[in-house]
Amino acid sequence: MKHYALIFHTSNRTLTPEELKQRQVEISAWAKRVTDMGITLDPRALGETAANFSGEGDKIVSHDGSGDSTFLVFVDSQNRDQAVDVARTHPGLHYGTSVEVREWTDPRVAVAKR
Repeated sequence: MKHYALIFHTSNRTLTPEELKQRQVEISAWAKRVTDMGITLDPRALGETAANFSGEGDKIVSHDGSGDSTFLVFVDSQNRDQAVDVARTHPGLHYGTSVEVREWTDPRVAVAKR
């Protein structure tokens, strides 16, 4: 098994109450289909951006916070293609959400192997 994170970014698009309700129904059905495939979903919602900094030369620059909402779903998958297929079928894509698929590793494991 490989570990993947599905990173969902919602747009600033305002959904109607009907769309919000339908989106939740579709996401619940998607989650059931995925778990029925034997894939465990471990979702997390990130809170509002508290601070956003970057380095510019020798200065640390503060940026305005992000206006979108970000959600993470950790997935253990047989391979990259399966993880991509799981992300590609997420209903949020039809409601203005974008999704990234990234493999992840525990950095503590790499440090322990040194």
